[in-house]
Amino acid sequence: MKKLYPDLLYEKIEDIDLDLLKEKGIKGFILDIDNTLVVPHTHADDRAKAFVNKIKDAGFKGCIVSNNIYERAKAFAQEVDLDFVCDGNKPSAKPFRLAIAKLKLENREIAVVGDQIFTDVWGGNRQNMTTILVNPICDKENKFIKFKRMMERVIMKGYKND
Repeated sequence: MKKLYPDLLYEKIEDIDLDLLKEKGIKGFILDIDNTLVVPHTHADDRAKAFVNKIKDAGFKGCIVSNNIYERAKAFAQEVDLDFVCDGNKPSAKPFRLAIAKLKLENREIAVVGDQIFTDVWGGNRQNMTTILVNPICDKENKFIKFKRMMERVIMKGYKND
């Protein structure tokens, strides 16, 4: 079960403590798009752009890793001026390994930020990265995601009790 627990838990991306991460030796971020940075299937808004600029200004590198198709991931990545990996099939190791190569960092120097335990957190934990779980931005999701959210709530009850 511990492979499903995030290292850090924040309400939203703006709450992420960059100084704490620097102290932990983090030098780069792998970022999810939908429901982490923006409402699903929308363009990069001012909030997402501000967060990406904040991490860049603080000296961090960044890479988008998304399960979205090429066109969606590329368009979003261009809007925030980051490299990207698409069709990720997270939590598979492949998209994370591709992002590691793009970032030119060690696994232990990367934090994965996402809104889902079964994709972002599990995938990052399997690669021995720091994982950060944020609350989803919106709750209008398909039935499969809603089912996964129910399972996540069960998992997080155990996390809170550890």
